[in-house]
Amino acid sequence: MSKNQDTSEHWYIIKLKPACNWTKVQSNREQPRDKMLVAWIVITILLAFPSQILGNPVEPVPQKSEGLTLRIVHTNDMHSRFIQTSRLSSVCSEKEAKENKCYGGFARIATLIRQARNSATPCLFLNAGDTYQGTVWFNVYKWEIVAKFLNILAPDAASLGNHEFDDGVEGLIPFIQNASFPIVTSNLDLSKQPNLAATKLQNSTILIVNGTKIGVIGYLTPDTKIISTTEEVIFLDEVESIRREVKELKSQGVNILIAVGHSGFEVDKKIAREVEDIDIVIGGHTNTFLYSGKQPDIEVPEGLYPTEVVQKNGRKVYVVQAYAYTKYLGNFTVTFDSKGEVTDIVGNPILVNSSIEQAQDILNELEQMRGAIDNISLTVIGKTRVFLEGDSKICRRRECNLGNLITDSMIDYNAAEYADPYKWTDAAIALHNGGSIRSSITRNDDDKITMGDVLGVLPFQNAIVKASMTGELILSVLEWSVYNLEPDDTANLYGAFLQVSGLQVVYNLTLPRKSRVVSVEVLCASCNVPTYSKLEKNQTYNVLLTDFMQSGGDGYSMLEDLQTTSLGVSTTDTLIVYLKKHSPIHPAVEWRITFNQTQCSGSDSIYQSIRLMILLPIFSWLLAR
Repeated sequence: MSKNQDTSEHWYIIKLKPACNWTKVQSNREQPRDKMLVAWIVITILLAFPSQILGNPVEPVPQKSEGLTLRIVHTNDMHSRFIQTSRLSSVCSEKEAKENKCYGGFARIATLIRQARNSATPCLFLNAGDTYQGTVWFNVYKWEIVAKFLNILAPDAASLGNHEFDDGVEGLIPFIQNASFPIVTSNLDLSKQPNLAATKLQNSTILIVNGTKIGVIGYLTPDTKIISTTEEVIFLDEVESIRREVKELKSQGVNILIAVGHSGFEVDKKIAREVEDIDIVIGGHTNTFLYSGKQPDIEVPEGLYPTEVVQKNGRKVYVVQAYAYTKYLGNFTVTFDSKGEVTDIVGNPILVNSSIEQAQDILNELEQMRGAIDNISLTVIGKTRVFLEGDSKICRRRECNLGNLITDSMIDYNAAEYADPYKWTDAAIALHNGGSIRSSITRNDDDKITMGDVLGVLPFQNAIVKASMTGELILSVLEWSVYNLEPDDTANLYGAFLQVSGLQVVYNLTLPRKSRVVSVEVLCASCNVPTYSKLEKNQTYNVLLTDFMQSGGDGYSMLEDLQTTSLGVSTTDTLIVYLKKHSPIHPAVEWRITFNQTQCSGSDSIYQSIRLMILLPIFSWLLAR
């Protein structure tokens, strides 16, 4: 927001954003001399006889507002999809591009935002975090490319996401300092992180649209502490922090209050339910797709857009998210009354498909940066005969073939390096958290897998370590893998869910937490013919895992004291080696991970069969009558 004064005409101009609406407020600084004389006389009388003329003091009457209609567009979890993507948000192939089957990308998002800002209705563009991480573009250019292209899109405000901490505090600070828009997150205690406290990071910001103040408050999941690199940053409760900021903004005359943040759909709804005076919650983190009406593409809605939440006093608050990866742009129009209460809200996310023109200035900027990307991303690593499923809705909930491929590559690399005439390996078990799998790989006509594909899947390049673990500790690790999962909840998924090699695990999510592992079979490392046998609690097994997990990432605090040996390679390295050795690949889902709450046990099956044997003759007799 900029504020300029024309001293010759005495107008104040408040600008919301380029191409949005401007508000003019006239100044009353000069008055005719006769009016000034009358004013002095009146003031003198009032000062001399205040109580006789005015009576008892009264509260000041607030200025009446006529309300506001506002259009809001929003993004979350863009994950460095600077260029257009496939339908599944991986790399868009040349064939798909020629057939106009590509989606998203910053150039299309820019077109839609500019159209919104050029409409008659005042507009805001808000971003709910996680623009960092996810493609080779970020691997090469880091914070600079995020700052560059978000500055072009020019959000009116943005929150931090957990992935903004992936390169540590030092990888976040230059982004904040180079952003030309407010970055807001209210639930951080930076007292032990003075270098971050000294940046432009704010709890909230006030935007002015047509003379009306709008408060935007940021928030970020405390889980960031265990899933990213936050150093000495202390995370506070989102609800309490937003409440505190609401109170502060209300004291400044702000009645329209929007929370924008990155804690997941359930927390978004909690904020809407428990924070008095909040009007709208714009969220991220869970990549939640909300939609009203018939779904426009393959994403299945997890709720209505917007989702209505009713507070205890009957007041309604509205929650929105816009999926992820630039495939959709959140979009709604909301009307507030003179008190800042929502009287009407309507909208739906816009599917960002090939019908949306790509902004040429964005394409030009990307083209200038493409050389360094192509040198890396176009290198062919291997081939696949199948689709490699890496979607978070799959790999954070159940076994996925890309998870099998990654963990198998870890086992294969270690076995090739291990020399023993009596064992095929010294580590037959590999664990990899689903949250570190960031993309799928689509099978194209030429079956090729490029370096860009691999870096899109595994951008973190976590180092692989080898640890000696008891069967009891492995059970604890597997219990944590499903600790936060609910049987019927597909909206809130957690990166801690493990993809495995060398294990066959059966879970039951209907059982109490910490007792959901029904059975575990483990592959023998010393057998002439590797076979599976029951995991023994007191036996010791060598396990391959990432340094991220071993350091307590994704909540695996039980692994922090493990003594480990580094393999000297990352998961990215082992996957590349595996693809070069074994292409064309065709990994399958092999029932390494199963859930038995919907299955009958053997005795149940017999019981059901007996029931059918008894009941079928009875039904036949009744039908014959």
